[in-house]
Amino acid sequence: MPKRIGETPPWLCRPSPGARIFSDPTPQAPPSPSKRTSTVIPQATDYYGPRRLIAQRGTEIFAAIGNKIRWAELARTRVQWEEDATKGSEPRPAYRTLSVPVYYPIRQLIISPSGHFLAICTDYTVQVAVVPDHSRLSEQDQSALKLKTYQLGPTTHVLPGSPLASVLWHPLANATTSTDCLVTVTAEAAVRVWELDRSNQFSFERPELAVDLRKLADGVSCDQDFEPSSFGKSRGFSVDDFDMEAAASCFGGRGADDEDAWASMTLWTAMKNGDVYALCPLLPSKWQPTTTTIPSLSTSAVSRMATIVAEDVDVDERRAADQQYEWVSEIDSDEPLPYDDASTESETRLRPLNPSAIPRLQGPFEIGVDEEDDIEITDIVVFPPRLDGDDLYSGEDEADDFGASGMPYTTILLAGSDGKVRIALDLDGVSGQWLPKKGRSTFSVPVAEPKELTTINTVDLGLERSFGSSDTATPFVSLTLDTVHRYTLFASVEWKLVSISLDEWITRMGMELSGEAEPDSRLQTRLETTRQNQVAFAETVVEAKDRLTEPLSAPAIIDDDDTGYLVLSSSSSSAYAAEFDRGQTHARSLRHSTSFAPSQSPLRQITNTDNQDSASSTDIPPSRAIYTPSRVFDNTAGLPLTQLKQRLPPPQKRILTEQPMRLSPALLDLMSSAHRTVSIQTAELETAAAELFRRCERLREELGEQVKQMSELADRLQHVRNSGEEDLRPGEKKVDQETRMERTKDKQRELNRRFEEVRRKVGKVGAGKRELSLKEKAWVEEIEGIGERVGVGLESGDEGKERAKESLAARHETVKDLAQQLLAESKRLQDLQEQQHEDQLASSKASLVSSTSSGGGRRTSGFLVSSRHQKERIAEVMALVEREGAVIEAVTGRLERLKIDSGL
Repeated sequence: MPKRIGETPPWLCRPSPGARIFSDPTPQAPPSPSKRTSTVIPQATDYYGPRRLIAQRGTEIFAAIGNKIRWAELARTRVQWEEDATKGSEPRPAYRTLSVPVYYPIRQLIISPSGHFLAICTDYTVQVAVVPDHSRLSEQDQSALKLKTYQLGPTTHVLPGSPLASVLWHPLANATTSTDCLVTVTAEAAVRVWELDRSNQFSFERPELAVDLRKLADGVSCDQDFEPSSFGKSRGFSVDDFDMEAAASCFGGRGADDEDAWASMTLWTAMKNGDVYALCPLLPSKWQPTTTTIPSLSTSAVSRMATIVAEDVDVDERRAADQQYEWVSEIDSDEPLPYDDASTESETRLRPLNPSAIPRLQGPFEIGVDEEDDIEITDIVVFPPRLDGDDLYSGEDEADDFGASGMPYTTILLAGSDGKVRIALDLDGVSGQWLPKKGRSTFSVPVAEPKELTTINTVDLGLERSFGSSDTATPFVSLTLDTVHRYTLFASVEWKLVSISLDEWITRMGMELSGEAEPDSRLQTRLETTRQNQVAFAETVVEAKDRLTEPLSAPAIIDDDDTGYLVLSSSSSSAYAAEFDRGQTHARSLRHSTSFAPSQSPLRQITNTDNQDSASSTDIPPSRAIYTPSRVFDNTAGLPLTQLKQRLPPPQKRILTEQPMRLSPALLDLMSSAHRTVSIQTAELETAAAELFRRCERLREELGEQVKQMSELADRLQHVRNSGEEDLRPGEKKVDQETRMERTKDKQRELNRRFEEVRRKVGKVGAGKRELSLKEKAWVEEIEGIGERVGVGLESGDEGKERAKESLAARHETVKDLAQQLLAESKRLQDLQEQQHEDQLASSKASLVSSTSSGGGRRTSGFLVSSRHQKERIAEVMALVEREGAVIEAVTGRLERLKIDSGL
């Protein structure tokens, strides 16, 4: 879970230039005539729907203020604020206005993943703007810039039509600088897929694919007409008008390589009554698969066909397997399209024509919302299941890139109007399904039975604890995914932002379930047991201290070295933000994936210091929120009365300007209106002044308390200094506290430096925890083989003893023993020969004497080996022994060097 370390930074608070992005006078926009219906608040006249007023591209933000858009570059805004504060110069403008042809207030800003298009949504209409490059937006000329815009569906998304529920960019779209894919979902459960092309104006006028979920739910054949009713066409009454009123939609994946192949092409739609439907696969005519999409689809289709053939299953399941196999086979047989854009590296594929472009509607998935409770679902977020790399690659090296940290099941989060977020699991999974062809389903109609989701936990956002339970307005909860942490999201409800993290629980459950090939019968019991532990960690990261006239918008998540890890929201012409620690983010990124480079900002240095101490992660509390003066101090005193005069009808205006002042009912009404207007302004001024007075009083008390603490600390330091002088040993030199502190700091810095060096070395050695390559494995096997031949690392036992006898070390010992034996034998033979030689000499002398004395006798003769020949033979044996010993010593030395190099 991300650790919050600060509130709204000072360069986004008034009166800094960064705050003017949201606090400058709001352009007047006429109120949008709302047709949204709510069973909970039928009398509500204010806007009740999603508010996504900030879009983000890197460190650039696009903020919707009324019916205008303001662009700002946060990194440059922060640098300019620091420079102006240092030099004391006049603040420079921090934003640039972007003109768009939008009449009513903007409700949502959704930027495409490529950053080339921006969807501008009101209650009913959608404008698609082409976003200029950063260099064009950051020109010296900061005048208003008119954007190139296209109206989406001029006869479809119009004022008398159905209000918008969700506007999404397709994660598998063929996204280039001029093309992309947008999906719109209306409250009447109409899904439209728009394949946008700047060179084709017709692509903005008519969708490439349009589906009415209410018709599709009752569909029997894929040859039926499921297109939504055209504008102005009358329709009869249907129960689905209430049971299938769409609240929000989202895709099940983000287009990542480690996700399930079906996730990114599955559209999940939540109805207001709590039912959830899935549309899989929903693809544009041209789409870009990931590197694992097609292999995963092929593997799953083939394995499912093999399972269907081997088992006796019902007709619907067999038909679904055949349709998946046909669909995947068409993808495998088609070749990818040539690259239209040189910057595009992913291959582009055509959507299969068979079985159909419109899939079957799967569901409803029930999450267990009680019908007696007046609760409406407001938003939905889906975490995709992880890709099963073992089944995909069957033990190849590529399977090592996909860890078991993710959940193998789909995780669904639903936000309700009761201020709670419900977390559930889909244990069966969703895959591609289609309706049968016409004629094949004469006696077989697909049955759509409700499926019960496994509810894991319910997170209470604590709205009643914030401002009491006296409020009667029903909150609208919006969910926004965190772009830094994979299983973390932010919930915006009324006056607060709540961070909900499932990272730890999903990681723990993924590791537990990674060894199971399929769900077992005890899985439900284990999930129920796991529910007893904490599943989601919720923390309020932003909370407005005062009541706001408008709820907070959905936040934008920014993670950059210059701005830090920042969550930014806005409301009532003010910015609200929270800063988070980036240290844990980058430590996790080094273990799992690539990330941004470490920052060298002071905040990052503090974070590094905290990470080195395992116990210091909770020692530093978040910084205090900066006091922001009330906006009423900045307003012109006569502005309310001026606005009142502008709203007056012409007869009353003439009473004030042309006609003399006379007592009349009209004048009484006018004076009463003026009194109410002035009383509201004075009440706001009194409240703001009282708040300022209370803060000044509290500041004075805190300063007095800090002065008292500093005095006590000075006394303690003086006591420590005096006690240090008394504890000196004889002959020890006196060292003051400052010198000792500097020495301690130098030693600490040296330890930190050594620690960083060791950490970098260890990180390089174990980064990624990848397995060895084939060459490295072969090299290790060769080293182990040489070690076994030498006799290193042999196991004990009979087999180890037998292998030890055949090793080079054993042979070396045998040769040494033989050499010793030969030396001893040669020495013994030499002594024996010398003794025999002496005996022969003695006998020769005796024979000579006897022969001389006897006058003649026959000579004795014996076969003798010369001493020179014996010495030559012994020298040859010793040379052979020395040569064998040198060879063994060279092999032993080489093995020792290889052992040191390999780190074994």
